[in-house]
Amino acid sequence: MKPSKILKKYSVNIVLVTYNPNIADLFKNIRQSIDGVDSVILVDNASTPDIQTELYDYSLRNEKIKFLPMQNNNGIGAAQNEAIRFVSSHKNDEEQFLLFFDQDSYLTNMQIYDLTQHFIEESKETPNLALLGVKTNDDDTVSGRQFVKHIISSGSLTTLTIFKKIGFFDEELFIDFIDFAWCWKAEKLGYRLMVDNSMLLHHQTSGHLPTIFGKGIDKPSRLYYVYRNVIISLKRYNTSFLFSFKWYTHLFLKAIFQLIFAGERMYRGKMILSGIFDGLNGKTGK
Repeated sequence: MKPSKILKKYSVNIVLVTYNPNIADLFKNIRQSIDGVDSVILVDNASTPDIQTELYDYSLRNEKIKFLPMQNNNGIGAAQNEAIRFVSSHKNDEEQFLLFFDQDSYLTNMQIYDLTQHFIEESKETPNLALLGVKTNDDDTVSGRQFVKHIISSGSLTTLTIFKKIGFFDEELFIDFIDFAWCWKAEKLGYRLMVDNSMLLHHQTSGHLPTIFGKGIDKPSRLYYVYRNVIISLKRYNTSFLFSFKWYTHLFLKAIFQLIFAGERMYRGKMILSGIFDGLNGKTGK
């Protein structure tokens, strides 16, 4: 019996955003999950015409896939919001789960079923549960389920009803920390977040950041969005001085690491300073 037939009351909708993906890897990931859900809302953020054609053709071969091509790349938050609006306009809010994935990650059919069941179970004990995520690092030895301050969007599950109460993603941030900003907004409204450590998110290995001493080396251009968006999000949603202090300390140490151990130091420094300046001044957008 397929997992999607077991949860008769609920529909699970994958929200999947792509941008010039590796087509073979992407289709493999979708095949791992599609039998465990009711629909895959595939939003493409203005990939090349050839890739958009392949995605469109693929969607025609499976009735569960709804392909939404974006004419312009307005960021991951805008694409995710577009998918959620589609689900909201076509389905009953009370019976919809939203499951978020990046283009390079997936959960298996049975993992999706288990995660959905765990969300239902935990919601009985914690009625203000907003989001249930999964473990992303196989080296993490923590077991069971635990409350956390934020969760990456890929592999995380919520309901359409809860999502709309908290509000849409801050799409004006364009990229980076959009998921954390939503989590902090949820917490400010009194909701809680949880990670299910019994489940591990599957990643494709292609395209991952290079590392030094186990720490990721960001692309210099992405550092601008990291610093800008953390500052903006903390100003909008954080209510704890200690929490902000920890994040600002993290950003300071991150800058030192990036400038000492990564290349293009002048460019990295410029992007970090530009991000700090624009973050303090509330500048958003692409």
